[in-house]
Amino acid sequence: MTFFGIGGWEFIVILLIFVLIVGPQRLPEYTRNIVRWVRQARRWVEDSRATVEDEMGIAIDDLRKYDPRQYDPRRIIREAWGDTSPEDLLPSKEALAIGTGAAAAGAGAKRKPSGSAKKSAKDAAPQGTPWDPEAT
Repeated sequence: MTFFGIGGWEFIVILLIFVLIVGPQRLPEYTRNIVRWVRQARRWVEDSRATVEDEMGIAIDDLRKYDPRQYDPRRIIREAWGDTSPEDLLPSKEALAIGTGAAAAGAGAKRKPSGSAKKSAKDAAPQGTPWDPEAT
């Protein structure tokens, strides 16, 4: 336990020095003062809480549901996936291999001429990006 960089043993030593300086005659008076300050601080915190609840119309505990840490995108995605693994949702590597030699040759062999019907730009399949072996 550290408080302002003071550990447990250091706190005990400071407390003993305080008791020796104050002495047994004035120790009860100082103890009462410290207890009174703590009670005033607690009362001030409770009054502040009540004031906030009255003015805002909501309880402080209800504000926890607006905590931005609950909107972690990783957690949201994990909950949305449920039992589905990400690998099940992603396309296979073969489907992503557009423009490679084997895939392009296979795709060219499977194409049939469309005949006289012209296809519009909407009907055309999306084209892969050009691949430049010298650029990589």
